[in-house]
Amino acid sequence: MDLRITLPRQQQPSVLFNAPPLPPSAFSPRSFPGIDQASTQALIETLSDNHVRWHIFFNYKGFHNHAAHHILAIWALGAPGPVIEAAYATHCEYQRPAFAAPGPINKQIFNKHLGDERYYAGYLDYFTSELLQKGLKECLEEHIFASEANFGAEFPEMLSRFVAGLAMTAVHPSSPDLLPRVWFPDVVSGVNTRGGNRTALSIVALVSCDPRLSQIKHMDEETMCTKTLTEHGSIIHDYVNMWKFDISTEDGIADAIEELSWANDLIYGVGGHSTDKPFSADFFLMHLVTSSIFLPSLLASIDKFSSRRLLLMAYFTSALSYYVARGRPRLDIRSFYMSTENLMHEVPGPKTEPVSGTLPTPTSDLAQTPNAWYPMIQTTIVHPNEHLCKTQRALAYHSSLYGTRKKGWCVPSEGRTVTAAQVAREEEAEDKVGLQELDGTIFVRLAMLTQNRLGWMREGETAGEWDFEGFYWKPEESASV
Repeated sequence: MDLRITLPRQQQPSVLFNAPPLPPSAFSPRSFPGIDQASTQALIETLSDNHVRWHIFFNYKGFHNHAAHHILAIWALGAPGPVIEAAYATHCEYQRPAFAAPGPINKQIFNKHLGDERYYAGYLDYFTSELLQKGLKECLEEHIFASEANFGAEFPEMLSRFVAGLAMTAVHPSSPDLLPRVWFPDVVSGVNTRGGNRTALSIVALVSCDPRLSQIKHMDEETMCTKTLTEHGSIIHDYVNMWKFDISTEDGIADAIEELSWANDLIYGVGGHSTDKPFSADFFLMHLVTSSIFLPSLLASIDKFSSRRLLLMAYFTSALSYYVARGRPRLDIRSFYMSTENLMHEVPGPKTEPVSGTLPTPTSDLAQTPNAWYPMIQTTIVHPNEHLCKTQRALAYHSSLYGTRKKGWCVPSEGRTVTAAQVAREEEAEDKVGLQELDGTIFVRLAMLTQNRLGWMREGETAGEWDFEGFYWKPEESASV
């Protein structure tokens, strides 16, 4: 494969790209069996080429280069070198070439060109130098979590950008209403535990039943989150303030990550389910699923309690904002489970012929597909869609961590520290959503629905697409009910 570097930078790729190290947290996703020296070398070469050849945006609408996401995800799933190279080649067909910035970026003018894509190369060189000199922890504190990085001169709003687009923070537009000023450490005391009294899943149930957030009308994709935060930001912030979590211990961090992971998967998967329509694999809500696997590694790189708290609250705010911005799809876990009960063993393609003695019996569905994850990962690795591999990897990771959860695990049985009226409202919302039915099989169900929507190409199906329609209120449908 010809990987000629056409735009060398000040920093050589050989310094920046090496074999991925072990993850920094016990809760970070692990690589699947299958990675070897050849696949890792293909990964390093394609990442290096992508770094120097292409701009972060492949068009002029702010759609960003996903090549690195794609090849890293399938490498972690165990893809061989030729598949990694072929996947990268699909991205090279439509990227914009990298170009020199109008001028260098330094501390003095750092805020001046934020959001200006012409300065992407300048910010890339700046952050490369900063990371090599200071390391990730110091860079995150200085450039993302510090109050002056968000409310200083020219209002840089770096945490808002960070949450909106981790891979392209400096040239990504910010959302001014995402983060209340009072959440920052120079305003709030440095407590370790949030003062709320509800879990993230209970809050999602409350949001899904809040009449103030009903009948969401269609919004333009480019402005939907800004519009949502402008119109409903105070409601969303009130809900985020209800969340109780502890960022002072590993167990507390693990619990917070788990709650957010379940909440995001619930919004994407159960939100996309309907009894009278095909599964809607919403492109935007899918990103809630894929982004959540970065939380363990990020939090392991943040020492300050105040910064951990900020990241989690900003992230949860963003997740709830996307849920509302996409029309706040209905959540009906009971119906979802009934409709997907027989989904786990329905893998398309040629069937095998188990011989006598195969467990549990040769004619059993389990003899054909004892574990649906294996055929899904196989077909995902060779599927050209760059978002499918990220989604299936995230869902598989969640299944490996939380698959043993039984029904009822997430509903507090006692000890709710709220008024009787609030308890009644909360229990009503949880019952309406069916939160007590939630168990660890949700992840494989979501993965199968997603795979069916995007297509089992290895097994002979044509490629499907993500859904962009959203779940907005349609007056004509309401009138016909």
